[in-house]
Amino acid sequence: MNWVLYANAKRRKARLAMTIGGIAIGVATLFALLSLSAGIERSLDREISGMGAHVLLLPEGCPYELTLALMQGTDALEHIDEETLPTIRGTENVATAVPAVVGKARVNGQLTSIYGTTDELLHVRRWPWERFDGAIVGSDVAEKLNLKAGDALTLTLYAEHETTVTAVLEPTAGRDDTFVFVPLETAQSVLGLAGKVSAVLVQTGDVSKAARTQYALGRMADIQAVPPSDVFSRLMELFGSIKQTLILITGIAIVVGVLTTMNTMSMAVHERKRDIGVLRALGSTRRDVMKLFVRESLILSLIGGAVGVLAGYVATKFLPTNSGFGLEATPQFSVAYVAICGAVAVFVGVTSSLYPALAAARTQPIRTLREL
Repeated sequence: MNWVLYANAKRRKARLAMTIGGIAIGVATLFALLSLSAGIERSLDREISGMGAHVLLLPEGCPYELTLALMQGTDALEHIDEETLPTIRGTENVATAVPAVVGKARVNGQLTSIYGTTDELLHVRRWPWERFDGAIVGSDVAEKLNLKAGDALTLTLYAEHETTVTAVLEPTAGRDDTFVFVPLETAQSVLGLAGKVSAVLVQTGDVSKAARTQYALGRMADIQAVPPSDVFSRLMELFGSIKQTLILITGIAIVVGVLTTMNTMSMAVHERKRDIGVLRALGSTRRDVMKLFVRESLILSLIGGAVGVLAGYVATKFLPTNSGFGLEATPQFSVAYVAICGAVAVFVGVTSSLYPALAAARTQPIRTLREL
């Protein structure tokens, strides 16, 4: 019975190609969505956990927008008064409190994010330096500005400051690659934020008591204490709403694939009434005819699924990797995503073949042969 499949494929090459293409588009969209979503989640987790804080102190305002501003290196309108640092450090169970001020300034004439902080950040990040003797430059900035250790830097915005590159960070695939790290006073002067900080990264002595420490710090005036895990959860919820829209678009593409395949199979049934009549006359049962068309639909869907996975993989290499949160998110690939796409392809094949296969199975061989 396979000769029927081969004959149809040979006669209807263009139609089969369009059917496979319709399925491939839906599967490619799904594969790219799964890969990019996993990359964004991993990027957010890496950036927030990489802060090295058990409690994040922020000024009054939306904590999620302020956290994103801190990660992106953009200045926010709200700030914490630097005079509160002694009180923060004196709070029970606070082991380390690292102030940070971020914003955009011109570095050797190029607009770049600068991150002002104290020597304590070096120990929190476990960098191999004891103190700031100049500027520590992220790998992306170093490449963009063609910088290396020992080069001179000029930071300009509200004030001008000259310093020297003491080190270039190894690539991290994170936001650290896009910063120029300088002493706190230098950043405050250049950004016009004397006596102000964007956030304070707090490490607790006893992590099990972090919630109690957060409550104590949150009672301070004009300060909110937020666990980084809560920020991560909320940002993932925000991304989830975007993801739902993308899933809807993917669902529409998959439905189009189902309808396209169903249309192809229905036309095949109509065009192959003679073949079906001959098969039935030669002893093929209705079940045999149904299996023939289901098999054909599955083959088309699996081919479309394979093409879609390959197209989705290639597409992720060319699509922008910006997550919408200002973070670069490298797509994450998994065998599970291939399995999901394969299952979707099988679903498309089975669903789209049922009606045409039933129609083919109901074909009356005698009546069909009389009409020839």
